[in-house]
Amino acid sequence: MERCDECGFQYSDHGPDGLADEFTAMREAFARRLRILEEQDPSALAKRISPDVWSALEYVCHVRDVLLAQRERLYLALIADCPSFAPIFGQRRAELAHYGSERPAELSTQLDSALAMTAWAYANLEPEAWARQCVYNFPEPAKRNIAWFGAHTLHEVAHHLGDIDRQLPQ
Repeated sequence: MERCDECGFQYSDHGPDGLADEFTAMREAFARRLRILEEQDPSALAKRISPDVWSALEYVCHVRDVLLAQRERLYLALIADCPSFAPIFGQRRAELAHYGSERPAELSTQLDSALAMTAWAYANLEPEAWARQCVYNFPEPAKRNIAWFGAHTLHEVAHHLGDIDRQLPQ
């Protein structure tokens, strides 16, 4: 995966030099969207636009959990030689963790913290760390370096921000 056909994210546009700043910029981007949804109708955060599309609240929960999982995976890749990662089971996790019942104010704080922690992790990598290898199992197992892994994590965040944008009032 070097480009997402659905959202247009180009991995090569997001390299080590600016990655931490991009995660930091996402903090305000998500906060702004959540404010818009809450101002329109606080219950709009939890509404699904169709049964098979997550609500904005569920997407935010997913992004928070992806960031926390990816941060742990990053640290594992910095310690172990070419580790492979267990899946996070997104749909099952959403059900088990009751994403649709989360409290928006707490979730907003948690997401902001997860983005800040992720930005910090990438901001403090040594230059040689970006070349370390891991086996990333999605969409199929492939050996990747930390630079790709970081861009992929940012893609997850940006892609789901787009999912939330589709739910904003026009």
